[in-house]
Amino acid sequence: MKNIYKYNNYLYRVLQTSIGLDIIYRCKDNITALLISFGLFLVIVINDHLRRKYFYRSVKKYYSSIFISMAISLMLALKISGYIEIYLYMILYELILYTEGKISRLFISLEIIFILTLILLSTISGEDIGSIEFWKENILDVIMVLMSLFFYSVSLFGYKVLRKEKREVERLNKELELSYNKLKEQSERIEELTIAKERNRVAGEIHDNLGHSLIALNMNLDVAEKIIEKDIIRAKELIDKSQILTKESMESLRKAVYALKDERNRTLLDSIEKIVDNIENAGEVSVILNIDEKVEELLPEYKDIIYTSIKEALTNSIKHGRADKINIDIKLDEDEVRVGISDNGLGCVNLIKGNGLMGIENRVEAFGGKIIYNREEKQGFNLGLIFKLNYIECTNEDGK
Repeated sequence: MKNIYKYNNYLYRVLQTSIGLDIIYRCKDNITALLISFGLFLVIVINDHLRRKYFYRSVKKYYSSIFISMAISLMLALKISGYIEIYLYMILYELILYTEGKISRLFISLEIIFILTLILLSTISGEDIGSIEFWKENILDVIMVLMSLFFYSVSLFGYKVLRKEKREVERLNKELELSYNKLKEQSERIEELTIAKERNRVAGEIHDNLGHSLIALNMNLDVAEKIIEKDIIRAKELIDKSQILTKESMESLRKAVYALKDERNRTLLDSIEKIVDNIENAGEVSVILNIDEKVEELLPEYKDIIYTSIKEALTNSIKHGRADKINIDIKLDEDEVRVGISDNGLGCVNLIKGNGLMGIENRVEAFGGKIIYNREEKQGFNLGLIFKLNYIECTNEDGK
């Protein structure tokens, strides 16, 4: 845009110089007319310079200045003719491209009237106007002149509209870029806070669960060591409890290590497929996946709950339900996400919730979800998780 202004200024100066030389040439035989005409033209040049540099800050000064140029240029064009007529079109160019509002439209109309007046007075005499023969011979020329002026004005208005739209697009692009950068920063900040929150939660679980289990394990082993020679049955019971505590501690540690891993590049689907592959490699269990790809739009906390729930359900189906076929379905509807894990195992009538199921249930409820159990003896076991979509964070196509 700056180049356009620069080239317009160059063209403007060239036209001013050409018009000044034309005035000198046409009035060279009459010194008085030359001094008056060239002096008036210098007034226009100085007036235009002041208007472009200073008067544009004030509406009154600007339009007063442009009216002076309009009036003097019309007067010079009527008196000496020549290329000064071009100056009237230059003023029209400035008015259309660089002014707005009611006053602008008034001056544009006035300048068009000035141009039409100049055309009529310079080509038609008073006697010709009333002559039918003249109009028969020259009506086409008059129409063409009017059409030329019309298309000149329309072209300028069209260019003005395009330039305005371009500025608006540039402004919107800048706003969009600023908004995008702001959203990106907020998204990164939310991700950092989410990771920090999750790590703090896992650290708390390690301290509360694993620490408690290790203390209980140590106490059991101490007691077993003291009574092993006196009460071998009681000592054996304590050792059995210690083994259970050891397994629970290992499971808690495994979960904590998984949660603390930085696995941003691994998607939820990849993680699920990995544990399914580990199960199917043994050749005894078949797992069928039906997962909506939009699941990757869920917040990390919810993907972690789903992953942990699926692992726990798979373990229970194989270990307790003795299932050899398991279905995993994850669907996103308009207002909720549903996770279903079903098997063809033994099923159960009285469900006894262990630490795994209780932990999942507590976490699901803490994040606004719920768990549904469907079980019938010898008809398999179904576990369902439901979350409302207002707990979901959507991403753009770039994943940002």
